[in-house]
Amino acid sequence: MTTDTINTEPAVDETAQMRLWHRVSQFLFREARLLDEWRLREWYDEMLTDDIRYLVPATDVRGEPADALGLIDDNAARLRQRIEQILNGEVWCENPRSRTNRMISNVEIVADRGTHLDVAANVVVYRFGHGRSDCYVGKFRLELAVEGESFRVRRRLVVLDHESLFEHGKLSIIL
Repeated sequence: MTTDTINTEPAVDETAQMRLWHRVSQFLFREARLLDEWRLREWYDEMLTDDIRYLVPATDVRGEPADALGLIDDNAARLRQRIEQILNGEVWCENPRSRTNRMISNVEIVADRGTHLDVAANVVVYRFGHGRSDCYVGKFRLELAVEGESFRVRRRLVVLDHESLFEHGKLSIIL
């Protein structure tokens, strides 16, 4: 006598999941290209929500980054101001602008909450200029608001894997 088990879990539409993962990955790749091309206003206007929060916690944070002092903690107004200062030459260490090259990998949709997605990815940002070359390595934790077939970033947390930024100096680019 054999015992057949009945699968009571709902069928997962792997094709739909792969399409969603592809759309999210393409969104992140486009975002990286806009930032590398210094199209910061376009990035801000087209890819972020009006209530964006951009966070980069201190490199020595252990535990929940939201509870710690951060290197960057920008709301929409502060981020817009940061962009204008960079583009208008007010940030001396980005005049002339650095060249950047971003690598995004290990894109994972952690949760699909209907109105937004929780996304994780690894990032490496190379920065060249002013006789220096720097490499920032870290992890993205993003909240992407779903807008039809596209997305907008509502929360951008970049957790750097560095123990310090001493060798890298100022964090004058958008990660």
